[in-house]
Amino acid sequence: MSELPRASLEMSSLIASAPFLAGMRRGDGHDVIISPGFACTRLSTFLLRRYLTSLGYRVHDWGLGRNLGLRTVGAEGEHLAEQIDRIGDRGRRRVSLVGHSLGGVLSRHYALLNPKRVRQVICIGSPFVGDPRAVNPVVLKMHDALSTVPAGPPPDRAPRRLSVPFTALYSRSDGIVSPSDCTDLPSERAENIEVFGSHCGLITHPAVFHAVADRLAQPPGRWAPFQPRGWRQAFYGVSAPHHRAETLVA
Repeated sequence: MSELPRASLEMSSLIASAPFLAGMRRGDGHDVIISPGFACTRLSTFLLRRYLTSLGYRVHDWGLGRNLGLRTVGAEGEHLAEQIDRIGDRGRRRVSLVGHSLGGVLSRHYALLNPKRVRQVICIGSPFVGDPRAVNPVVLKMHDALSTVPAGPPPDRAPRRLSVPFTALYSRSDGIVSPSDCTDLPSERAENIEVFGSHCGLITHPAVFHAVADRLAQPPGRWAPFQPRGWRQAFYGVSAPHHRAETLVA
């Protein structure tokens, strides 16, 4: 019941956070594709896309309109794969994938199948493990009314390891999906970052903007866990244990 009011407050807090967010490290101009959550369109990711563009990234909408899962991306995800491959010039450029909710599930699934074309994956409130129907009943009814096929690739009971850096942003107060379905097993290449917020508001949450910008700004081929310092720690919960930075194969 509190999802929409909380989401409105979280989006409005972007105004107060603007000076701080504008001071984030500039990007290197690589391609970033942002996918919306279930039943959402490119409008839901507009603010995040605009922010990352201001930092110097080549930011792209996913280009498939409203996200209705497999009904939109294709039975095998082929429509989404075609979009990502086109933007990445058929693998000549590795792209970063950022997805909210179902958009993150689909982005992660692409990276599992095409790791050599992906630089890193960032999921925002994405239930990529567990029971795919273990969501808020209202949302489940909406899905069943809008789609005649499953919402997306079946989440894994035990998540398969990505061979590229992976960040899962999640909230324990998520009113749509279970937080335990939105986290990975921590490792040298995978991390979980807790944000205090609603499910719908995560895509416009200042702490999410900060974490996404921080993750994308890492040099290619080298990944280190998220480590908010000083007063910034107050905006995040208990995350995965920090690991030694690892040099990855380009």
